Amino acid sequence: MRRGDANLLISVPILDREVFAKLWELRVGRVNLYLLDTDIPENSAEDRLITAELYGGDLEMRMRQEIMLGIGGVKALTALGIRA
Repeated sequence: MRRGDANLLISVPILDREVFAKLWELRVGRVNLYLLDTDIPENSAEDRLITAELYGGDLEMRMRQEIMLGIGGVKALTALGIRA
């Protein structure tokens, strides 16, 4: 996990490598919405596609998406100091 200028990157082990995701925070009304984005220079072209399309791709891509959302989501919330 790396915190930069206002950028927060989390990493998740998927298969034999670390896949990174940038955390985006959007304000929607009075609610903060957090998004994970794998389309960043730290990732391979293949891994950049994980967050390109919701519920898209084959079974392997769906598993990568679910791993990123589950494990990456918990890591992102922890880094932000948000506890359930």
